[in-house]
Amino acid sequence: MNCLVKTLTALLPAIVVFPLSGCASRPDYTLAPSADAERVTVAVTLPPETEVLPLDVLYRSETCRKEVYDNTSASHVTTVRGVNPRLVALGQADSAGRREAKIAINGGGRCGWRLSAIRVDIQLKGDIPLAAGRHIIPTSYVFGFDDEAYGSGEGSGRKREAHGDLMLETELFPMITYHRDHEVNLKLFGGDPDYEKWSRHYRLYGSRQITINPLLHLTKTVTITPPNPAPGDLIATYSDGSIGKVRDIYPDYNKLLLMK
Repeated sequence: MNCLVKTLTALLPAIVVFPLSGCASRPDYTLAPSADAERVTVAVTLPPETEVLPLDVLYRSETCRKEVYDNTSASHVTTVRGVNPRLVALGQADSAGRREAKIAINGGGRCGWRLSAIRVDIQLKGDIPLAAGRHIIPTSYVFGFDDEAYGSGEGSGRKREAHGDLMLETELFPMITYHRDHEVNLKLFGGDPDYEKWSRHYRLYGSRQITINPLLHLTKTVTITPPNPAPGDLIATYSDGSIGKVRDIYPDYNKLLLMK
């Protein structure tokens, strides 16, 4: 199992993987893009109360494949493209607060790694007053460069298609959620991603520039509380003091947009 642990750390949890046949059969995870390799630029400019985490970059390889469980075959084994996850820090901010990273589309190396997905996580900083005593949860953007499923962008929504360069200016509101176990979460809310217009999960075609400039309405907080007594609907309390029932797990985004 040591080989499996070393080679599969942080890979997609939904895939059940068989141990490789010894350490000698491990793929070469080295990236070796050429100097003139085509790249996609991810640029983020954030309000001062927020921060961006290192980019979650995923490469896949057709050459270095791996065995996975398959209940539809007699052997219960099939092969899928190998995966190579990376964390990539954005560069230092310029005078406008813009930070960027350039990601090679063809990662090269012995396995011929190709860019499959990029996830961008932003969140409120832990040292602002609103974050005191609360568990901060990042808000994710997921960008796919092939048709492979990507399972690490929970809450980013169903995949939507986009062609060419992308400029995203999501309007974000702090959302405080109280749980029955007394945990309190704090997340930036940008709409119910089950609706395509608010989804933050993209399948990109020909995109070489991704720009994220979110707009933060820090004083327009919405609070979600469980029903008391249970069972019942969650309750949303908005910054103007109004109260409403919550559809599924998300408050009324249109209401928040009108309040800004």
